[in-house]
Amino acid sequence: MARIRRLAGWAIGERVRESFVLVPLLGMALFALLVPVTVMVDSLVGEVLVQLGEGAPDQTRQGYSELVESGRRVIQTIGPATLTVMGVVFSITLVALQTATDKLSPRIIYLFTRSWTTKLTLTVFLGTFVYTVGVLYLSGLFAGEERPFVPLLSTSLSVFLLVLCLLIFLCFVGNSVNLMRVTIVMDRIAGRTLEQIRYLARSAPPDSEDPSSGTVSHPVGAKVTHVRSRADSGVLTWLDERALAWWARRNDAFVRVIPSIGDYVPGNSVVLTVHSSRAVRAPERAARTLRTGRERSTFQDPAFGLRQIVDIGVRAQSPGVNDPTTVVQCIDRVQPLVEAFAEVSVREWTIHDRKGAPRAQLPIPAWEGFVDLAFGELMLQSGEHVQVTRRLSAALRDLEETVADDRRPALRRHRRELRRACERHLPEHLWEFALTPDRQGLGGGTGEAGGAR
Repeated sequence: MARIRRLAGWAIGERVRESFVLVPLLGMALFALLVPVTVMVDSLVGEVLVQLGEGAPDQTRQGYSELVESGRRVIQTIGPATLTVMGVVFSITLVALQTATDKLSPRIIYLFTRSWTTKLTLTVFLGTFVYTVGVLYLSGLFAGEERPFVPLLSTSLSVFLLVLCLLIFLCFVGNSVNLMRVTIVMDRIAGRTLEQIRYLARSAPPDSEDPSSGTVSHPVGAKVTHVRSRADSGVLTWLDERALAWWARRNDAFVRVIPSIGDYVPGNSVVLTVHSSRAVRAPERAARTLRTGRERSTFQDPAFGLRQIVDIGVRAQSPGVNDPTTVVQCIDRVQPLVEAFAEVSVREWTIHDRKGAPRAQLPIPAWEGFVDLAFGELMLQSGEHVQVTRRLSAALRDLEETVADDRRPALRRHRRELRRACERHLPEHLWEFALTPDRQGLGGGTGEAGGAR
């Protein structure tokens, strides 16, 4: 149950990160609430100054008037300026990101939309504009001869927001530049993916289940019900495990989820197989626990992070780019992901209710498929790039030395395919050189020759 609570917390955070407008909208509402508070404070300050200035010379009253006018000019300048700067900056950034996606992968644009720096920058700039416009409007309603508006707090807060805009603008520029650097992009993707894989590996099945298969059999003679999707057609992005376990417990049922996270789910297709001793109630509630989206997400989908890194490597090997060094950097990130996935001992993810009873199963990527995704495309296009073949040979050799015996056949198969790729694209006298393991591709330490046998 603790695992379900943790995943529920991740799901809420994932919804916030996926939404590009939620945080800015909440921020604008908060800044709008500050407007009446500061205006009322400044109005009270104006009343105090009027009382203190009764009988004061004309020079003092003129000083109050100049203070009011100066504050209004500052506020009038800050609001439009921040909005203009924000529009120009975001326009240039989107053009730069488009260039980056052309060179790397179109799927990395989500790093920009999910970035907290991007959301906070948009929040502060829009909030500053909303605040200054609101102050100017309400100050006209509160101002009067008996109750003058002296914008001391409003001006001070506006200047503070201006300074905050400048600081967060610098952070935004630095973050945007980093998103155009291939190594930083891959590190961010790999870090998130490695976190998901390690969590899968730590969550081993209970002793009563078969750890080699992760399979829990449904009750003998149970009634089988097929549940169709109630969501729009799209990619299965995540599963609400808490809601599904609660529904299965209420119906005394065991649920098998048919599609994997990342699969495309057509509308009204069969997505659940329910095994229960009686007719299930409200099957549509179970169907709504599967959430679809326009594109895949790294949440509950470790294969998607690997897919993005491999895409960068495949594009780097294309004739239009021809950048084998970037491919080597991709393999540097792929290898620890595959090594971590070797610790995942189940083929299906078992979901338990609060009493520990198994209630549902979700398929997860198989080891062979994960290895194929990691090395298949990179290997097939590597024949002409000796730097890539040497790095692949080193990665496959190192993995074969560290994983369990039952994991090694898939790696050996790719080593044989790597040798055949080299034999197809290179002259015979370069075969052994191309297959010599080198963790840097070229120029690093070498291991035994003929790395693929």
